[in-house]
Amino acid sequence: MLFLSCSARAEEVTYANDKRIEIPVGIYITSLYDLDIPAKKFTVSAWIWSTYDPALMPEDYKFYNKIEITNARTWSIIENENFSIKNSDGTVHTMTKFTAEINQDWDVKYFPFDKQEVAIHIESIELDSKQIEFVPDTTNSMVGDELTLTGWNILPIEIRAFDYKYPTTFGIQSGAKGIYPRMSFVVPIERYGHRIFWTYFLGFFVSYIIICILYFFSGELIESRVGLIMTALFACVGNKYTVDLLLPSNDVFTLSDLIQVASFVIVGVGLLSSVMLVVLMKKGMEALAQKIDIVITWLVTLGYPAVMVYGVSKALQ
Repeated sequence: MLFLSCSARAEEVTYANDKRIEIPVGIYITSLYDLDIPAKKFTVSAWIWSTYDPALMPEDYKFYNKIEITNARTWSIIENENFSIKNSDGTVHTMTKFTAEINQDWDVKYFPFDKQEVAIHIESIELDSKQIEFVPDTTNSMVGDELTLTGWNILPIEIRAFDYKYPTTFGIQSGAKGIYPRMSFVVPIERYGHRIFWTYFLGFFVSYIIICILYFFSGELIESRVGLIMTALFACVGNKYTVDLLLPSNDVFTLSDLIQVASFVIVGVGLLSSVMLVVLMKKGMEALAQKIDIVITWLVTLGYPAVMVYGVSKALQ
C-alpha cells in the first residue's frame, strides 16, 4: 500500500488577457449579526448584483448560479428576492439577496480594543479567468445605513477584485491549473472596548487590590496573608475561565494573556514573599524582612498598573 502526501498553496495572480468579459459586481449589506468569536464565524444578509451581456455568456448564465461564497459554511439565496432587469442596451442586470454563515478568523491580539475585517469572498464557478473578469462597483457598494452593531463602529466597505490560482487542475485533462476571478468585500469594524475591558477583566483587577491589601498585614498578622492570597487566586482562576470561554485559542500573545499572566505573577509573588517573610521573622531577621516587604510592596503596587498601561496603550495605537 502506497501513501502519498502532497501540499501546495493557492495564490493571487494577475491574469493578462484583454479579451476577457468584464462583469461589474456590487454588494449592499443589509444585516450583519451573530459575531461568534469562539466559533470563528458571523452571519450576513446582503444584496449582490451584476450586469452582463447575455449574448456573450452561456445560455444558462444568471450570475448568481455561477458564483460561490468561498469562505461560507453555508449560504442560500432568498428566492422571492431574486430578479433580473433587461437594460435598453441589451445587457441584463441581476439582483440577488442571500444569507450566509461565514468563517472568520478573528484577530483578538488586542481584545477588547480589537479591530476586525469582516470579509465575504465570492468566486466564479465554471467560468474561469480566461473568460470573465469581475469589476467592483465601488460607487454603489456599501453597508446599509440602518445596520448597527452594538459595541462596534462600522467603517466604509472595501472591495478588491483579483484572480485566484489554485494549485490543482481539479482533474481536468488539459492539465491547466485553475485560475478563477474572485472578489472580496471587506467591512472593517472597531470595537468600543472600554466598558468591556473593566467588566471582562474585573476579577483580575480585584485580585490586584487584594494583593495590595495583604501588604498591610505585618508583624504577627503576616501569617494571615495566606487567606487573602487564596482569595486573589480564586478570583484569577474564575476570571480566566470566563475569558477563555469568550476568546478562541491562538498562538499569539494577546492583551488578555498579558493581563492574566501579570495577575497570576503578582499572586505568586505575594505567596512566595509572605512565606519568605515568615521564615525570616522566625529566624529573628525582622529588619531584613521589613525591608524586603517594602520593596516587594512598591514593585507590585506600581509594576502591575504600569504593565496594564503599557498593554492598553499599545492596543489603542
